[in-house]
Amino acid sequence: MKPRLSLALGALIAAVLPLAGCAPQIAPTPTEVSAPVPTATPEPTLQGKITLWHAWTDPEVESLNEVINGFEADYPQVSIEVLYVPASDLQGKFVTAAAAGGGPTLVIGAQDWGPPWFDAKLIADLTDLIPPGLLSSLNPTALEAVKYQGALIGLPETIKGVLLFRNKRIINTAPASFDELVKAAKAATKGGVVGADLESGLFYSAANLTSACGGQLADNQGKPAFNSEAGVCFLQLLTKFKTAGPVENNTDNDVNAFKAGKAGIIIDGSWNTSALAQAVGATNLAIDPWPSYGSGRLSGYLQTENLYLNAQASGDERQAALAFMQYFLSPGAQRLLADPTKAGHVPSVAGVDIADPLVQQEVAAFATSVIYPAQIWADYADPLNNAIKKVVAANADPRAALKEAEDAVNRKIAGG
Repeated sequence: MKPRLSLALGALIAAVLPLAGCAPQIAPTPTEVSAPVPTATPEPTLQGKITLWHAWTDPEVESLNEVINGFEADYPQVSIEVLYVPASDLQGKFVTAAAAGGGPTLVIGAQDWGPPWFDAKLIADLTDLIPPGLLSSLNPTALEAVKYQGALIGLPETIKGVLLFRNKRIINTAPASFDELVKAAKAATKGGVVGADLESGLFYSAANLTSACGGQLADNQGKPAFNSEAGVCFLQLLTKFKTAGPVENNTDNDVNAFKAGKAGIIIDGSWNTSALAQAVGATNLAIDPWPSYGSGRLSGYLQTENLYLNAQASGDERQAALAFMQYFLSPGAQRLLADPTKAGHVPSVAGVDIADPLVQQEVAAFATSVIYPAQIWADYADPLNNAIKKVVAANADPRAALKEAEDAVNRKIAGG
């Protein structure tokens, strides 16, 4: 459900050799051979039709149309046909069509759709098709999120995820460390207002296992790796959340309190930025850099929404699609997509001229994010969240809770 847009890609430069100067012509002797007069090599012209499927909302589509219109203006021999498919149907519709050798040239879809599509040979490996300069401009975590089994399976057109929000009317300065956050929260807690109401639910907190404690949910084979000293550190950190104020576990209590001006700091998703800004006033809302914790720092998960290229695309269609994908990730197109009155997408590339201060703050905060582990999430979510509840709410032993969670994950992996 998004709009259109266009950015000029660098034109190919035809090599034209200079003609000879104005010296008088001398007829060649019988042993001389006249050099052929060089001719300019015609510049390749993009042409053909691209089909694009998406599930964007109407405001997003306004920006998408701006991008597409710009691209088509630069490449008038390319046309882009767009089809909206409801989000609940898009994944299945693409799989059915692509498996039969059809479907769109490009599809905009979620991060977790990519790996199974690639395994099924429905989408192309872009590794040798995208210029290194474009890849180096991407948010490093976003780039890692589209790598799978040594392949580049898509391009991240936007990033989203978990952030730290602050009401500047309650706490006016961003805390640089977790200890400073606790101190500021305690000082602001009075008169029905809490300085912080932090979320311990696994999706909102699990990035701290890596960023704050140096651990991982799983090893390279997808087996549990959290039952470790890093896992203990992680659960102890969530227990310390209670020293700053109330602690939630997948409730809306924190968000509701924040919107009502009754909570100074919360952890929530970037998709709620506009709603939080509307509730407390955009000038009162801050998205803070994640504070330090020990030798690391707090953090949140980063997710991507990606452009995927149909593996069946070939010839002019394929070349035009690759050009459009690169155009989509140019600073100009990303700036159009970042318009908070339309798509409001957080740019995945550096060097984008962003006018909105909240989007600027989101970009800065996402610089230290952790990749959302989409492929293993279903097996890990419930067991580990149960461990969090037992330790944070019921003061259970962290090591016992982690062992129980590990056993439960292994049963899930084994199909039990």
